[in-house]
Amino acid sequence: MTRSVAFALLLAGASIFASALDFTGGSAVAAAPDGAAIFVANCAGCHQANGTGGGPFPPLAANPDVTGADTATLLTTVLNGRSGPMSVNGKTYGGAMPAWKGQLSNSQIAAVITYIRSAWGNKAPIVTEDQVAAAGAPSGLSGAQIFAAKCATCHQAQGQGTSTIPPLVANHDVTASDPKGMIATIVNGRSGPLALNGKTYNGKMPTWSGQLSNADIAAVATFVRSAWSNKGSAVTEQQVAAAGPAVLATVGASVFTFKCARCHQANGEGRHTIPALAGNKTVLATDPSAIITTVEQGRNLMPSWKGQLTAGDIAAVLTYVRSAWGNKASPVTQQDVAAVK
Repeated sequence: MTRSVAFALLLAGASIFASALDFTGGSAVAAAPDGAAIFVANCAGCHQANGTGGGPFPPLAANPDVTGADTATLLTTVLNGRSGPMSVNGKTYGGAMPAWKGQLSNSQIAAVITYIRSAWGNKAPIVTEDQVAAAGAPSGLSGAQIFAAKCATCHQAQGQGTSTIPPLVANHDVTASDPKGMIATIVNGRSGPLALNGKTYNGKMPTWSGQLSNADIAAVATFVRSAWSNKGSAVTEQQVAAAGPAVLATVGASVFTFKCARCHQANGEGRHTIPALAGNKTVLATDPSAIITTVEQGRNLMPSWKGQLTAGDIAAVLTYVRSAWGNKASPVTQQDVAAVK
C-alpha cells in the first residue's frame, strides 16, 4: 500500500468517526427517535399498523385532524388523551385514547406524530419537539376554560351528563362540604357503576393526575362546584396536593385496559399461549418480585414494559391484577418495583 493511499484511508476513517461525534460537546450524538418504531410499539395495537383503525378506534390515515395545518388538537390528544365520541369522515368512534405525556418524551412524541402525518398517503409537515413542549406547558386557563376543553365532551356543556356519564349539576358528591371525594375522582379517575339521584351510571372517568396540574384541577373543581346553580366552596391547590397518591387499583385498571387486555383479555383469562392472570400463582405470590421482573423484563411472548411504563404505573397495574377476577393479594408499591433490579 502506498503512503498516499494509506493516508487517504486514514482521512476517510477520521471523517466517518467525526460524523458520529458532536465536537461541540465531545460526545456521540444521540440517534433521533424513530417515529415508525414508536408507533408500532405504542399505537398500532389500537390504530392498526396501516393506520386504518378499527372498532372504537378512529383511522389515522386520511384523517383531517391528523393532517390539518393546525396541530393543536392533535398534540393535546396525544399528550393528554381523549375519551368520548369523535367523528372522523362522517363516522363516530368512541374509543379512549390514553395520555402519553410523561410516558414518551417530547422528542418521541414529535417523532411519532411526524410519522403518522406522513405515512399511509398522509402528506403533512413535520412536528417539532418545541411544538410538543409548548402544547404541554401549563395552560393558565380558567376553570371554565379547562372544563370546556377537557370535561364538556362527556359531562356536557351545562353539566347535565348523558345516559352513561353522571351529571355534575345537583350532584351531592360535587357539592359536598368536604371536596376530598370529588378531588380524588378527578385525580385518580373512576370506573364501574355509580348511583346518583336514583339512577345508575357506568361511564369511565379518566385519570387526570399528570395531565392537569394541581392548580388546574383546583380551578376546574372550583368551577363545577359553583356553576349551574351548584353552591360549593372553592377548592385550593393545597387541597388537591393533599388528596394523596393515586388509587393504585383504579389507575391500574386503566393501564391494564390499554396495555394488557389485548393479550390477557379483559377477564384476565388469557388465550392460546397467553397465560391467565386470574388464579395465577406467580401473580398471587406473597413476594411480588417475580411478577415485577416479568413485567419489566418480559418473558416468552410478553414484551418488556420497563421504559414504557413508569414504576408507578407498573405498581398500579400489578395491584389491579392481584385484586381483580377473584384474585386476593396485597398491593404492589412503587418502592417494590424500584427494589427489583
